[in-house]
Amino acid sequence: MVTAGTGRAANLKLRVPIAVRMRTILFTGYEPYGRERYNPTGVLARAFNGHRIGGVRIRGVQIPVAVESAGPRLRKLIHEVQPAGVLATGVAPGRSHISVERVALNVLDFRIPDNRGRTYRDEAIRRDGPAAYFSTLPVRRILAALRKEGIPTEMSNTAGTYLCNFAMYTVLDALAAGGHAVPAGFIHVPQTPEATVDRPGQPSMDLATTRRALEVAIREVARGSRQGR
Repeated sequence: MVTAGTGRAANLKLRVPIAVRMRTILFTGYEPYGRERYNPTGVLARAFNGHRIGGVRIRGVQIPVAVESAGPRLRKLIHEVQPAGVLATGVAPGRSHISVERVALNVLDFRIPDNRGRTYRDEAIRRDGPAAYFSTLPVRRILAALRKEGIPTEMSNTAGTYLCNFAMYTVLDALAAGGHAVPAGFIHVPQTPEATVDRPGQPSMDLATTRRALEVAIREVARGSRQGR
């Protein structure tokens, strides 16, 4: 038997495996709202949850279409997950392309009530907040990757003034407040064909293509989180 402190055993160091926390991308989608009885982004958020895409784990969460609950939920998720990146998504009925948003405005101005029946007009998201936040996603790389896959895509300079803009602004504001320099932003997707049967001529995109597009975007977000965007 080798006595501790004598012989070679004294110089041996125990190799204890260290648990490495896998990087996580926070992916959010919205629940149905208004006349949109189906929201592909909420469906995909639930589908992606727990999966690995692009070498990262996905925390997929469906967010309520209501300012009073969506705001605290988003901020709590960012605090809990400490994500390596955030991709928030929402459906944009009438759009034909995957729209990568470039800017979020500090304003709430609703055409229809949210799911709690609240309507806002010319109100700030955060009264003492910046007028706008620019996306920190690798926007150009996402656009290029989507086009390479043959998926219709565009850069958009307005996320509107409803809950999608609210989510984008809130996410970027929460990350800035916490000093988290990670890629984050928002993507709008078209409505699905099944949800537009009563609206002849309205553009749509099948769920499989939308899913593929968002998986491509997540891979670019993961890549951006490794390379500092």
